[in-house]
Amino acid sequence: MKEKIFNRIEEIKEEIIALSMDIYNNPEVALEEFETCQKLCNYLENKGFEIEKKIGNMDTAFKASKKNKEGPKIVFIAEYDALPYGHACGHHLICTMSLAAAIGLSEVLDKYPGEVCVIGTPAEEIGEGKPCLIENGVFDDYDVAMMIHPDGVTVLQPNEVNVGGYDFTFTGKTSHAGQLPYEGVNALDAIVLFYNNISVLRQQLKDGTRIHGIITSGGDVVNSIPDRCTIRYEVRHIDLNYYNEVLKKVIKCAEAAAWATGCTLEYKSFERTCLNLKKNTPFMQIFKNHMEEFGIYEEGSYSGGASDIGDLSYKLPVLQPLVVFSEDRSSVHTKEFLDASITSFAKQRLIIGSKIMALTGFDILANKNLLEKIKNEFHSV
Repeated sequence: MKEKIFNRIEEIKEEIIALSMDIYNNPEVALEEFETCQKLCNYLENKGFEIEKKIGNMDTAFKASKKNKEGPKIVFIAEYDALPYGHACGHHLICTMSLAAAIGLSEVLDKYPGEVCVIGTPAEEIGEGKPCLIENGVFDDYDVAMMIHPDGVTVLQPNEVNVGGYDFTFTGKTSHAGQLPYEGVNALDAIVLFYNNISVLRQQLKDGTRIHGIITSGGDVVNSIPDRCTIRYEVRHIDLNYYNEVLKKVIKCAEAAAWATGCTLEYKSFERTCLNLKKNTPFMQIFKNHMEEFGIYEEGSYSGGASDIGDLSYKLPVLQPLVVFSEDRSSVHTKEFLDASITSFAKQRLIIGSKIMALTGFDILANKNLLEKIKNEFHSV
């Protein structure tokens, strides 16, 4: 069975690499991945998968599946939205790797009952895709989901955190800054106080907490007291309860700044809260065993990033290891990784990664006890 999977992936290797390059050279940002979605669907349909488009009320989401009777239902996750400056997060590799893994694993469905599925999840970079699909029941009937995220380190269970953000708007009263400054209520002063409150707050927070922001509006003209100013903050922490506690502290810092300056305060979230990635050791161990067969070993560490894959990990058991795809160890979201992600090394890892995922899926298809262990771990954490 292993040879059958490998042979199939080898047969399509050049097609998969070419498809990854096509997507790389024609990047589409979140919620605009129309051409990319169509290319992925066309390829899978040509390989005998049943295609459903516009799933979960998302125009650029899709599902492709092959099934033989009742058995384990395995999902390979495809992410394919680009950053504004291209595929510096390696999503052209993620989606094609999942396609190849699904095609390879589907070769054994004639012997082992179950379902092999690719679910295309758009808009990962803005945290919109997977939560929307979860809310609309797309993942309700599946047992496990997996993908590999390319990076500059290899970490099997990365510490991906809860992250969410708010816009804080302070409203005061405008006045001439030279003639009647005492008639004004300065919203920029409130921003400055709020910023300083946050800077002081950081000293009292648990390790791993991050609060980072930008002033999005600081006034219009220098000779008028600013009457409306806005600052945007994101908060991160790996523990959801403590994350919510920190959010409350941040809001109190804003309220204090408003009170001190006489401004009014409004705040609202500007993005979904992405949940932290739940770990699943039995699932990870299967992947680790196969990864090491290819001479790839865990190296480095990772903490502080976030993704909507975390939301999915609260719905069903999820595996999303990071694997080195940049030979120079450059990290994602950089120009260096953008260049590294199309080298011969990255293309080689693309095919190896698809084989590792396919073998991981095969073990779950072939051994019901493994799936039971994975699910027990999921429900106990």
